[in-house]
Amino acid sequence: MLLKSLVTPNLLKIDDQNSPRPDYPSSYGYRTKAGEPVSVMASQSIATAYRCKNIISDAVGIMPFKQYRRSDRNIQNVEADAVIRNAPYLMQISPNLWGWAPFYMKKAFVEWLLFYGNAYQWKPPVSPAQIFILPANRTRPVFDVEGNLWYEHQFSGSPKLSYIPSVEILHLMINPDETGCMGRGVVTFARETFGRRLAANKTQSMLFAQGFMPAAYIKMAGDLDAEGRKKVRASYEEAMSGSDNAYRLAIFDRKVTEYQPVEMQLKDSNWLESISATDDDIANFFGMAGHMLNRGKEAYNSDEQKFKEFVMLTLDPFLVPWEEAARIRWIPENEQTTTYFKFKREALYRMNAKERADMNSTKIQSGQMSPNESREQDELDPFAGGDQYFMASNIQPIVSVETVPGAAGKV
Repeated sequence: MLLKSLVTPNLLKIDDQNSPRPDYPSSYGYRTKAGEPVSVMASQSIATAYRCKNIISDAVGIMPFKQYRRSDRNIQNVEADAVIRNAPYLMQISPNLWGWAPFYMKKAFVEWLLFYGNAYQWKPPVSPAQIFILPANRTRPVFDVEGNLWYEHQFSGSPKLSYIPSVEILHLMINPDETGCMGRGVVTFARETFGRRLAANKTQSMLFAQGFMPAAYIKMAGDLDAEGRKKVRASYEEAMSGSDNAYRLAIFDRKVTEYQPVEMQLKDSNWLESISATDDDIANFFGMAGHMLNRGKEAYNSDEQKFKEFVMLTLDPFLVPWEEAARIRWIPENEQTTTYFKFKREALYRMNAKERADMNSTKIQSGQMSPNESREQDELDPFAGGDQYFMASNIQPIVSVETVPGAAGKV
């Protein structure tokens, strides 16, 4: 099989620092202007980044991934089938024979997507049906000479490259490049911001290690060679460094003629305040509102309103492409107009018992759901006659005025 690279070599100079493509040198782990190398793992050591990726991936993992079939105006939920292991079974009960829980598979998929810009689900044509995740750092799309799309992947423990037909791969991406075939992760764009935060963490640690005394200089009587200066420095650090020695009394003999601490000036300590601004920048890179990270004032009347904003602005850019891609890859073409997938976003709206009861009561009284459907949401048993739909008796259908007796000539 003849393959050509997704990105054809050209005469343009490639910027290794910004290129997310796997056929160029890795964009992760480069040293930033702040002096700290930033990798995927290093970026997750930042509390804000760690919290953002967990909030997003956990929320996606919680939501059930449903399949629906529409016939005229009737919409039917496709139930999970353990015999044929259909898509609802794979995404709601057991993705594969390894015992993965659907929550963890969805969570891992989103984390690959966040940090590498690409995520790949592989559904090989085997029996029983299974779904696997292909690591994004060892997978990339390529084309053969006829323009057919394949996915190049190096399986663990194998020195050879394998090529998987595109029909078996569900590929999601964020921040697509100019080709529209490869995504770019948060690290690609937020590398300098992550570098500043990592440098700030290191600086804070050094301040505590030095007893919050940034530096000092000592003048000695006479000349010292390199070894002598080393011993004096070690003696001072032993007596003054560390949190246990913070603000303790320093005692010097007559050989020390002058001791002068190099204290941090107020204007030089503004970087401490800038740490909060850097955390805000990191949250923005993830599309995360401050109130989700317990930052700033929360001006919401209910948790439902808060989660609606979170779902619409943060999660939907991940959920909608996943729903669309699953429809293309996992449903036969002749059924795609009537069958579709949808994340059940209502699972995130954790209303209290009173709000839930009021909402269900309104839906029952307006004929939107039956009492048994309401009980099913609360995992309660149905009762006889509970499948009946109800409508308030003072509600009348909309008809033309000519058909209403006695209405002629009235305004």
